[in-house]
Amino acid sequence: MENMEAVAKLSALAQPTRLEIFLAIARATTGITSSDVAEQTDTMPNNTSVHLSVLRNAGLVTSSKKGRTVTYTAERETVRSLAEFLTRAIV
Repeated sequence: MENMEAVAKLSALAQPTRLEIFLAIARATTGITSSDVAEQTDTMPNNTSVHLSVLRNAGLVTSSKKGRTVTYTAERETVRSLAEFLTRAIV
């Protein structure tokens, strides 16, 4: 992982509501709908949508659409790569 890629991912997580949304998605091992994310994080649906876009653009989550339902899943390998990148910097 390059420095700027790590910065983009860390920047996406460097906002309290967005971090909470990411953690809700990460805990849902089989995916979670945007409405469930909004409910679990007590976030307005329109605000949730903006945060989800930032996380998706940073490569931290993916989305899949089935009918009218969009399900979000954490990109676990991306998070592992980010953790490895940070760990190598301090070892």
